Amino acid sequence: MNASAKDAYRKLLAHSQELGLIANVVNLLQWDEDTNLPPRGVEYRAEQLSYLVGLVHSKGTAPEIGEWLQECEEGGAQGDIDAGPNIREWRRDYDRQLKLPARLVQELAHTSSLAREAWLEARRTANFALFQPKLTRIVELCREKADAWATCPSRYDTLLDSYEQDARTADLRPLFADLQQRIATLLPAAIARTASTPADLLKGNYPEAQQAKLNRVISEAIGFDFNAGRMDVSPHPFCCSPGPRDVRITTRYDETNFTSSLFGVMHECGHAMYDQGLPADRVAQPLGEAVSLGIHESQSRLWENQLGRSAAFWRHWYPTAIEFFPSVAAVPLDSFLLAVNRVEPSFIRVDADEVTYNLHILLRFEMEHALIEGKLSVADLPDAWNTRFEELFGLKVPDDGKGCLQDIHWCSGGFGYFPTYTLGTLNAAQLFHAANTQVPALAGEIASGHYAGLRKWLNTNVHAHGRRYTPQELMRLATGESTNARYFCDYLEEKFLPA
Repeated sequence: MNASAKDAYRKLLAHSQELGLIANVVNLLQWDEDTNLPPRGVEYRAEQLSYLVGLVHSKGTAPEIGEWLQECEEGGAQGDIDAGPNIREWRRDYDRQLKLPARLVQELAHTSSLAREAWLEARRTANFALFQPKLTRIVELCREKADAWATCPSRYDTLLDSYEQDARTADLRPLFADLQQRIATLLPAAIARTASTPADLLKGNYPEAQQAKLNRVISEAIGFDFNAGRMDVSPHPFCCSPGPRDVRITTRYDETNFTSSLFGVMHECGHAMYDQGLPADRVAQPLGEAVSLGIHESQSRLWENQLGRSAAFWRHWYPTAIEFFPSVAAVPLDSFLLAVNRVEPSFIRVDADEVTYNLHILLRFEMEHALIEGKLSVADLPDAWNTRFEELFGLKVPDDGKGCLQDIHWCSGGFGYFPTYTLGTLNAAQLFHAANTQVPALAGEIASGHYAGLRKWLNTNVHAHGRRYTPQELMRLATGESTNARYFCDYLEEKFLPA
């Protein structure tokens, strides 16, 4: 790297730090909006977010950034082991943002903030009409964003690529078709395997305060650092990072079943431990950022399912659960395991079992693809959702609250996000298999309630790389293969098919 490139690179690093400071203030305000903001503060918060997002966009598209990038590219910086990946990813981000009008960026932020309140009320009352106008405008804005970016032939793939680099509809459709077929084959046996366990076996009285204490004990045990994070309550569980040593997760409580919140917390802890495991000396650089949502989701699904729903995990934690909730002792451990792994088609994605979960994602993928590509109007969404849901699950959706209004993603403009949940599910099984293959002692450590070995493997093979590699490059380095369904299907068959 020549002297001019080194100077330009130093300027890029400093500018990136400034952008990171502002972007993390945005994250903090969004966290507050979801956890603490009073209803009458929504309008002004929308103005705050719109202003700050616009500021990030303005500073992030400054002409000198393009000049610095060009100097680095022409001065040999791309060959540097650390500067190279940063410059490559800065260029990708800069070129995309440069194509977006400031007006579009600010309007999308403002509309999304207001849409959240409309969505909450619509979901609470199961009245889609309350959300329809806001969703209609968000779809229009997301189409406009896709047209401005135009990085792929289709609008939907352009949006999808912003969440999962190089993912395409043409690859997802056969993947989902294969999964749907294999799930259909497995589902009857999985239902039969757990059918003897009543759906309400764990129903009881679990005070929120006690659930919060158990959640904290288990969160700390698996590795969430409360000195660099916190846990709160929100309508829809999420993970947010307002700073490098400030990673926040939320959950929601059902006082009739403690496992609902616990598994949600383990899920969000997976996200949080990824963020806490990113290189501390690379803050606000691509090398200090998560590579994609499909990889991020692999971390949450792994800790929630491969670990949290396993017999090894509960053989260790079952006595602790009884300490917090003595009534659980009336349920034998084997029955408890069947209960937390019970398979039954249901309406709510976040409460779905491991076998049917990806059918929920297939449904959302089909709906959002049709909305963005103009093949489905927002007004027709509830009917289309209900019809397709019945085809996939054999159940009639009772109301829109249990149907197309249950997820927060679309009110924030998250079109293209949903497929990353299935990619994350597949990645989780594949990574967990690789970890156990490469570190044979892991199984014994997990059985004894020690998770440092698993965390270390994930940190070394996933977290520490930031955006050094593309998602599929990272998967090949960690597991020897690109993302595929083999390990997830093997995992389900081992768990649910008779020996």
